[in-house]
Amino acid sequence: TPQNATSFTDATSSLDLIVGVDVSGSMADAMPQLKAAVSEFLGAVPEKHRVTLLAFNDRIFTLLQQATDPEQRAAAVNGLAAGGETALYDVIATSVDRLGRRQGRKAIVVFSDGEDRGSHITLDMVERRLEESHATLYMIGQGRGTKMVELKRVMERLADPTGGRAIFADKVEDLKPIFKGLVEELSNQYLLAYPPTNEKQDGTWRRIKVRVDGPYKIRARQGYRARGGN
Repeated sequence: TPQNATSFTDATSSLDLIVGVDVSGSMADAMPQLKAAVSEFLGAVPEKHRVTLLAFNDRIFTLLQQATDPEQRAAAVNGLAAGGETALYDVIATSVDRLGRRQGRKAIVVFSDGEDRGSHITLDMVERRLEESHATLYMIGQGRGTKMVELKRVMERLADPTGGRAIFADKVEDLKPIFKGLVEELSNQYLLAYPPTNEKQDGTWRRIKVRVDGPYKIRARQGYRARGGN
């Protein structure tokens, strides 16, 4: 059913960005290179965007909150230290909750090298939270994570419907060009909004299809879950 867009926000608008970095024990040897890559990424995000940095293992630590100063962002990575398990689902759910119902563009970037171990919520639960939010999720799998078929499947399952994507890097050194590409992608997004013609609050999944004139490939949110229901 065609929908009438009531607002259009271009790429010049500010972005609320949450970056979650896996600091579980398996990351110990790669921590110096990881810090360098994340620091460079955070410093390259334009100042108009608000950046929150979360470190996670079997707990979640806030190292930076809605910062716009590139130097402050880059320095925050000094708080990264490896140890513990990987609460992957918990950090995504926490990020969704932090962004809440804020207006405007919202994105989450989560980096991990392993499957979830130790989260308090399930895969189905975090998937539902993403469906009910307006955030775009990018998942980055690194190192041993690129060899785990199930982890890759989970990352794609969570990221693709939000309009984001899952990206995989064999080595920590490969993260720099990936992060550079993400900065460019986050700086070239548009936000469309519309009041749905289906006003039922029944908790159902509503598919979205975005079409534009011309030979363009569009990556957009695949749908949303209506409020209400069980």
